[in-house]
Amino acid sequence: MAEIAFAKTVRVGEKIAEAVSDIENAKAVLSEVVDEGKEAARRALKRGRRAAEDLDEDAVRGVRQYPRAAVAVTFAVALGTGLLLGWLFGRVRR
Repeated sequence: MAEIAFAKTVRVGEKIAEAVSDIENAKAVLSEVVDEGKEAARRALKRGRRAAEDLDEDAVRGVRQYPRAAVAVTFAVALGTGLLLGWLFGRVRR
């Protein structure tokens, strides 16, 4: 009887050791995936920052090359926005 209980205890211990090993493997894989995700996010942030800087530089260059056109476009956008908002808010109040 004691031998059977001992054998079962040994098997349970082996199963627990196997489960711990599986958990450690899963932890290592998950850690690697998280690290890869962090690195991908950093790269995307850098690309986005560069794209924003390029867009800013292009806008500044465009305004310097065509200042009258820049003023005209700004005026047209402001006028269009004002007319659209006035029309929308005028309709809401009626």
